Amino acid sequence: MKKDIAKKTIILYVLKMIDEGSSKEKPITNTSMAKVLNSMGIPCDRKTVGRNVDFLIEFGYPIIKVKSRGCYMKKEGE
Repeated sequence: MKKDIAKKTIILYVLKMIDEGSSKEKPITNTSMAKVLNSMGIPCDRKTVGRNVDFLIEFGYPIIKVKSRGCYMKKEGE
């Protein structure tokens, strides 16, 4: 039997995808993150991803939003 993934972990997956799967040249969109989460069996839509991105920014993570293109994590020296 497959162990269910807690819904509260969505924010952690979002953070990991932004940190490891995006760059200034290739930001990651909320829609693509939602598709990855859904493929992992975690029901999620782009609005939920967007709220979690906003929570991470509010908490202090250096996430940059690029209008109509997605977001990425600002790295040292950028």
